[in-house]
Amino acid sequence: MKLYGMVHLPPLPNSPQYRGEKIDVILKYAINEAEKLVKAGFDGVVIENYMDYPFPIYEKDPVKLRLIEYIARKIREKFPNVLVGLNILRNSGLESLDIACRNNLDFIRVNVYMETVLAPEGIIKPLAYELIKYKERNGCNVKVYADVNVKHSQPLMSYTMVLRNMCSRGLVDGVIVSGEHTGYPTPVSRVYVAKKICSDKEIIVGSGVNHQNIGLYIGLADAVIVGTSIKNEGITSNPVNIQKAMSLVKRVRRIKNRLFKGLGINT
Repeated sequence: MKLYGMVHLPPLPNSPQYRGEKIDVILKYAINEAEKLVKAGFDGVVIENYMDYPFPIYEKDPVKLRLIEYIARKIREKFPNVLVGLNILRNSGLESLDIACRNNLDFIRVNVYMETVLAPEGIIKPLAYELIKYKERNGCNVKVYADVNVKHSQPLMSYTMVLRNMCSRGLVDGVIVSGEHTGYPTPVSRVYVAKKICSDKEIIVGSGVNHQNIGLYIGLADAVIVGTSIKNEGITSNPVNIQKAMSLVKRVRRIKNRLFKGLGINT
């Protein structure tokens, strides 16, 4: 099971909460966050403009997009041996894919891929067709990981309906299953259902993973995305706490070792 850690970017220029921080300061913060995750033993990082809320449905601001690309490129260059993903909120999948393809990133996260949802930002419509066509036109091998009934939204289609359509007709590489809001635990039952329906896809837990519950997902999920629980004081917008991050990695390794020994497998 892979561990992906969140690099939550501070407010970017032209976002509501931006207070004039210099570009070099923002870049240094992002690289430092990624470095802590890499040192802790995470398999990859996910870059996200988390502090730009309230979000537009699609991010079109050229200043923000150029800075996000600059940060993503620098993280890719500094950490060539870890997986690097990108999620531009709220549902800027095309912008994310464009940046990812041109900068050799490994994957993107798309909040609304093959369903329509009601969200604080408005009615968000799916992007599956546009994303797949973009990949075909540009010969892009970046993986697309798509949320199912994404957090912070009211889905209009049932969970199983979205899964069946996404995994049989969506040409997606993996599905992301989350709790209701940022930091809320992901129900294990939903992960199990996703694994049964989408057996040939990567199943990723997208919220609420912590030191206490991570063992529930080992052997079931292919990856987990961790943010809030490894931050200082458990606050999503705070910096990564490297001790918490290292502790989580160690716990995963201990649980895996116990499972392997129980199955009679030498590690």
